[in-house]
This record gives sequence, C-alpha cells and structure tokens, in this order.
Amino acid sequence: MSESATSENSRTRAPRGQVTDIYRTLRDRICLLRYPPGMLLGEHELAEEFTVSRTPVRQALQRLEYDGLTETRNGVGTMVTGVDPNAFRDIYAFRLRLSEMMGEFPAEDEAPHALSTILLLQDRLVALRGQRDMEAFWQLNHELHHATNRLIANLALRETHERYYFQASRIWYSVIEAFFEEQLADLASELNEIVGALRAGDIRAVGYIQRNHIAFGLHRVASAHAAV
Repeated sequence: MSESATSENSRTRAPRGQVTDIYRTLRDRICLLRYPPGMLLGEHELAEEFTVSRTPVRQALQRLEYDGLTETRNGVGTMVTGVDPNAFRDIYAFRLRLSEMMGEFPAEDEAPHALSTILLLQDRLVALRGQRDMEAFWQLNHELHHATNRLIANLALRETHERYYFQASRIWYSVIEAFFEEQLADLASELNEIVGALRAGDIRAVGYIQRNHIAFGLHRVASAHAAV
C-alpha cells in the first residue's frame, strides 16, 4: 500500500503560496527520497501544509509530472514515479552532452558570483568531513549545480540542464551511501578544479570539469546497480 504525504516531517520549511516554491520543495523531497516511489501526494493535504488553495498545489504537481518525477493515475491520484534502472544510463549520457555545451553559451557576467559561491562551498565541505550527513552533502551538490547552471546564458539549455540534473540526482542519491567517502573526495576535487577554471575565466572548462565528474558518478551508480 502506498504511503501518503500527510506524515511528512522534513526539515524543509514549507513556503507559503508560491507555485514555484511549492514545486521546488516537493521536488527536493522526492530527490532526497523523503517521498519514495509510489507515495501518494494528496492535493488537499499539501494545500493544508502550505496554507494555500489546491490550485497552486495542482500546478506544482503538474510541473513535477512534466519532469517525470510524478504521474497521475485515474482513480488513484498523483504518486511519485519509480526510478527506472534501465533509463539511468540515458539520463547520465544526456547530462554529459549538456555539460559539454555549457561553453557554447557562456554567461560571463555570472562567473564572479559562481566563484564566490563555490569558495564558500569548499569551506562547508571541509566542515562536513567526519560526518555522514547525506542531506547536507546533497545540499552542497544542489548549490553547486545552481551556481554552474547560472553560467549558461541560453535559457533552453539552462532549463534542460536543470531538469536532467534533478532526474539524475534521485538515482545518485539512492546509492550514494555505499560510497559516501569517495563522493566527498570527488566533490572536493571538482570544486578545486572549477575554482581554477573560473579564476582563469574559462567557462568552457567548467563544463568539461562537470562532464568528467558526472562520468565518475555514472560509473559508481552503474557499479552499485550491478551489485544489487
């Protein structure tokens, strides 16, 4: 029997009234597996949580369905979709190509902000060592994604880059605990390399650095699935 979202106890503060904020909160809960595959997302219960009418909740759920994170079934309602192990290679392969395209549409005016953000992420990653806080680690990756995503000037590419990041993150998060220490080291390396590229003013290099680390992640996810 599917679980219901009524028992949600997440640390995420519920936004009040904005469709985009509700969508992002629900998306993060799905990617962090707080809402596991098969969980029913009731419009009424979510509307009460966010203190809004059902209309903005319905709009947020529609966006999640477009992202492939939920599906609506007649007579059942909206539920979180499962992670298809046969699709993850296609998702990761597409992300590799998207990263390679970043340098074709550089938003050079965003580079200083991205650099300052990533320098702060480095400090937070150091503080995380010795802990096994999966959500804090995911949040660092989340903020790194947003910093690099803003380096893409082309809106269509930026939105596609965003969408497939979250599709891939749910797959990645489902297996990360098995190789958490390796992922900490990989993230430290990625941050260092991106800082060097941004200081050199080379956004194209940022894309290729990201591409290489996505490839590392693909290898680890594939290994984890093979071991199951």
